[in-house]
Amino acid sequence: MAVYRITIGENEYEIEVTEEGVRINGEEVKADLFKLNDAGLFLLNHGEEKLELHLTSDGDNTYMITADGQQIEAQVETDQGQKRRKIMLPDSKELAAPIPGIVLEIQVAVGDTVEEGQVACILESMKMQMVIKVPVAGRVAEINIAPNQNVAKGDILLRLE
Repeated sequence: MAVYRITIGENEYEIEVTEEGVRINGEEVKADLFKLNDAGLFLLNHGEEKLELHLTSDGDNTYMITADGQQIEAQVETDQGQKRRKIMLPDSKELAAPIPGIVLEIQVAVGDTVEEGQVACILESMKMQMVIKVPVAGRVAEINIAPNQNVAKGDILLRLE
């Protein structure tokens, strides 16, 4: 499995590519991407929709993507590069928002004992949901968010003790 973090403007997406398919922020996506030539031209098939994409790279994990006459810049990190910065550092007791978005659901409460990998909350960004999991076991000491609250990337969602 390969994991990529794609940042476009203020939005960050986690892309998982496996033999079974592709997931964006945990949600399965049914699409095919075909390389048309060596100059960076690709064809994206998503259901009935087909889109030509032109990708160029400056060689520093930055890509310019042109589609339908519009151009965007995307930063791409592999899961190896992402190990440098995590949602929660192993020694930290603070869980930070990995992306800007809206809090859809909080699945823990102050005083709860949580296990590693347990879902803490669900964020939504650009109609995509991202499940935020606790990477270490502990007890929830503080929750700094509420449902329907906007959060910025890096905002502290909760603290463990």
